[in-house]
Amino acid sequence: MIREKYPYTITIHDKPFTLRLMTAQDRDVILYFAQHLPETDLSFMRRDITQPEAVDAWIRDVQSNRAVTILVEDQGNMVGYGTLYFNQLFWNRHLAEVRVLISSTHRNWGLGTRLMRDLTQFAQELKLDKVIVYMAVENDSARRMTTDLGFKAEAILADWVKTRDNRTHDLLIMSMALSEMHN
Repeated sequence: MIREKYPYTITIHDKPFTLRLMTAQDRDVILYFAQHLPETDLSFMRRDITQPEAVDAWIRDVQSNRAVTILVEDQGNMVGYGTLYFNQLFWNRHLAEVRVLISSTHRNWGLGTRLMRDLTQFAQELKLDKVIVYMAVENDSARRMTTDLGFKAEAILADWVKTRDNRTHDLLIMSMALSEMHN
């Protein structure tokens, strides 16, 4: 089982990073991380995780086996996370949604790619058929990463996301059939 490999450490550019599964005890760590993110990183979140009740709901999803979250730590400080949401609705029980966020100071190191690979392995273990990811159309680095992993564009929804300052953005939906996953 993939859960058994956590926590584990990877080294990138001679720097160790710990990947571990989120627990309820991480509530305050997640709140601190989210409350110190730039506004642009908060636009496409599934929930407003700067709010305690949103983090509590996220923790309930993990505890009730509707999500799994991997935290990334740099010397004990959270620098990112990835979540696989599944078992959400009966009619899409064969799908999972992936959400990954790495702090701007740790982007382009391969941490997001590592999280995506681990989370799609979780989805395979759960015998799901397809993984989907939502992102801003203009997020070229996320699009490049997911394309390199085997995701394909499915749809662009115009003006689908509204930021806190009431500006709208187009949403890109990408997916990957797990039978086609690049290992």
